[in-house]
Amino acid sequence: MLNSLRHFKLIFWDFDGVIKDSVDVKTDAYLALFPEAPKNILEKIKSHHLEYGGISRLEKIPIYLDWVGIKPTNQVVSEYLDQFANLVVQKVISSPWVPGVEQMLKQKQNQQKFVIVTGTPQTEIEEILVQLKINSIFDRIFGAPTQKSKAIKWALQNYKIKMEDSLLIGDSKTDWFAAEETGIQFLLRETENSDFFSQYSGNKIKDFIGFI
Repeated sequence: MLNSLRHFKLIFWDFDGVIKDSVDVKTDAYLALFPEAPKNILEKIKSHHLEYGGISRLEKIPIYLDWVGIKPTNQVVSEYLDQFANLVVQKVISSPWVPGVEQMLKQKQNQQKFVIVTGTPQTEIEEILVQLKINSIFDRIFGAPTQKSKAIKWALQNYKIKMEDSLLIGDSKTDWFAAEETGIQFLLRETENSDFFSQYSGNKIKDFIGFI
């Protein structure tokens, strides 16, 4: 069982659910966008969001608009994206840290590279990391619309680090798929949010307490 991150030269970090316990913030925000939607549609939105945690709102909001019967034109999608950002940014910043993660980030070794790969839009994740005062810990920050697998391939190539020396820490099926596609190792941070966890038998943790 994996109990140390020190021997990995390149570590990819998802954000929501891995660094900050902010998945519920995003769930609540999606539901708040559609206050008139029937309960069954809201449940469908919630289930989809939790099942595909690593997918960007750029992909999700057009789908959810369609489900509630609103035509997802570019202008409408843009308006809903703005609403969503207004709902979540400060709440994400003030949400709890995943236990032990702050110490884990500060224990970064000199030879290690840390890279953020998240479905949060690029400018938004950059702003959040600055406000949390952890932006300088990361060598690169990849937000939406960059796909996680493309970000991983870029880093492997540009940092010239082998796949077996690299790890992705994520909390969703989407993260696991990205690790599988790029051939790197995967560490699952378990939350209460998906049936995926009961099916996954690889390396997993509930938090970073006791990790070295």
